[in-house]
Amino acid sequence: MDPTQCYLEMFAAMRDGDLATAHERALALRDWLDRGGFSPPNYNPTEVRAYLASVLRRTAGLADTEDETP
Repeated sequence: MDPTQCYLEMFAAMRDGDLATAHERALALRDWLDRGGFSPPNYNPTEVRAYLASVLRRTAGLADTEDETP
């Protein structure tokens, strides 16, 4: 995984209002970091974690609707 690319894609998705993609990238990056992966170089790890938490909070409703079957 390229954590920098994932972080930038998450940021761009939030900027563009693509909440589903932002949520997906945030989960992937969080899981990567939780398994001991490194933070994106040139980014402060504390700020990365804070932004991840913000994105996951702002997209939390998506997780509820994704699990529903029509």
